[in-house]
Amino acid sequence: MQNKTNNFLQPKQAASPKSKKIKFNYRTVLIIVIVIIFILGVLTLFYYKPVKTAYAKGLSGRNHFITAEDKLIAQDFGAAEDSLKAAILDFQSAQNEFKKLKWLGFLPWLGTQIKTIDNILLAGISTGQSVSKITSLAAKIIEPLAKNDNISLNSLSEEETKGLLKNIYEAKPDLESAKSTIDQAVVYVNKTPNKGLVKKIKEMVEPLKKQIPQLQGVIDQAISASQIIPSIAGYPEQKTYLFLLQNNTEMRPTGGFIGTYGILKVKYGDIVSFNTDNSYNLDKPAEAWLNIEPPYPLTRYNKVYKWFFRDSNWSPDFPTSAQKAEWFYHQERGSETNIDGIIAVTPTFIQSLLTLTGPVQVNGLTFNSDNLVEALQFQVEQGFLRQGIDEADRKEIIGVLSKKILEDILDLPKDKWPNLWQIFTKDISEKQILIYLKDNYIQNYIIKENWGGQIQNTEYDYFSIFDANLASLKTDPAVKRTIEYSLHQDRGNLIADLTIHYNNEGNITWKTTRYRTYTRIYVPQGSTLLKAEGPMVDCNIDEAVEITPQEDLAKTVFDAFLCVEPKEERTLHFKYVLPSKLADKIINNNHYSLLVQKQPGTADFPLTLNINLKKKPESVSGFDNYEINTDNNVLIQSTLSKDRELIIDY
Repeated sequence: MQNKTNNFLQPKQAASPKSKKIKFNYRTVLIIVIVIIFILGVLTLFYYKPVKTAYAKGLSGRNHFITAEDKLIAQDFGAAEDSLKAAILDFQSAQNEFKKLKWLGFLPWLGTQIKTIDNILLAGISTGQSVSKITSLAAKIIEPLAKNDNISLNSLSEEETKGLLKNIYEAKPDLESAKSTIDQAVVYVNKTPNKGLVKKIKEMVEPLKKQIPQLQGVIDQAISASQIIPSIAGYPEQKTYLFLLQNNTEMRPTGGFIGTYGILKVKYGDIVSFNTDNSYNLDKPAEAWLNIEPPYPLTRYNKVYKWFFRDSNWSPDFPTSAQKAEWFYHQERGSETNIDGIIAVTPTFIQSLLTLTGPVQVNGLTFNSDNLVEALQFQVEQGFLRQGIDEADRKEIIGVLSKKILEDILDLPKDKWPNLWQIFTKDISEKQILIYLKDNYIQNYIIKENWGGQIQNTEYDYFSIFDANLASLKTDPAVKRTIEYSLHQDRGNLIADLTIHYNNEGNITWKTTRYRTYTRIYVPQGSTLLKAEGPMVDCNIDEAVEITPQEDLAKTVFDAFLCVEPKEERTLHFKYVLPSKLADKIINNNHYSLLVQKQPGTADFPLTLNINLKKKPESVSGFDNYEINTDNNVLIQSTLSKDRELIIDY
């Protein structure tokens, strides 16, 4: 104790220069921190009221937006516009309050929060202005129908329908103005950083970064739809379409076997006439004069030696197949000379419509969304025999059923129209509906929206898979497919592995059998095949098959025949090298994009993607769920319900 006391009382020795410097820096930093805390405390007291007011106004604006959304769903456009105006005023008021804090923007952390909030408010103002324009436009379009809540398209006069389509067609400039405003909102949102934000602000920014670009896409689609829909519906003049029912229980490249066709005439949204027939009734007489050599696989595996209308959709590119279908229709002396376009649908789309209309009764049979395919298939394959119906007339029920469903759709009250639009957009994005028009102006919009089933061009990676059911009855629904794609870097090369697994869960019945498919895989042009496993010479023959890559539609194509017996599984596997120019572009630009196109008419097959370019991904988009493991593999497990694009930046 004494020693300690003596030490304490002894004079302190002078500190070395080094230790003095450390103490001086420590004290200086401490003083600066204390001063900053004091200044921030003063600022907090001084700016507490503006911040509190801005926060309250921001919340109020958000609540007005939610109210506007509810009113829009209810088609109460006047109330929706009032709520949007109130939201804009709230956001503007909040922004004015935050202007008092802008001078603090030079501070590294605090400035980031302030600038982010300012951009959020500006984005909210622009979004409100954009949606307000659309709301005002919707009110103008729907005004002629506001007199009656139970009004339907069928109950409108020709002049009323014409006026409605005219208003939609002339909405393009107003929609473009709304698009310009929402584009500005996207700019504001994109200025917000991804990191360094406090939790509350980050929670506001993240949904906006998804929602506002989504709204941008919706408005962009509305611009295209404003031109496409009136034109298809027969405005400003009547349109005549070659209608194709592609049976996706018997898969073909653009969606299914063309067992039924028809001629559809529409004017101002009204069906002038709709007559359907069995495709064989068109083909049979033409056997006497038409001698067109079919694609080789139809001859090799289907024993078909002449090419007719029913097999016209051989190209996976629908515009190409649509033109070929019309060509065959005229060559086989179809009665309609003037055709404006081709519309193809699958039974899946008809099922979707039945969820809206409810059950439909035709010729003593009841069809609904659950039994449509099964009941209709049985009737045209088996039931007609028991009823004594001639084979040439066995598919007349399809035309009668189609007309009845269309009538019920036109009878839907206007509160069901949004549901109809949702069904249409969902099924056309999933390629259960395909459209081709000869009017180049409208066709360009169809291609832009990917409503036309075209094989797309891309500067980056790509693949698509197309099956053609060859003499396998209606077996496709019984065949479960999974698709796996992996890509890895090997020195300067990019090596791709594509696997398609087929599981035939069916039995031998009047409608299902062994699955015989001619499969084509489209990959980037110039790809080099390294290995192909699984292709067959024919059923029950497992000899090795040499695959010769082909070129089609600016793509390299690998083709294969495969036969899968009931209760068996088989796999096709292709290993190939992407073109060197494409590999260099991907590796050097630190950017990777993969477009996977879905075959029209197919179900949403499981899809697995595994991308490893030997570097750390910075961002991944295009799929909601993904994993990045310690080896920098990007792993995605999803479904191919529609065309999908994966984007990775490194």
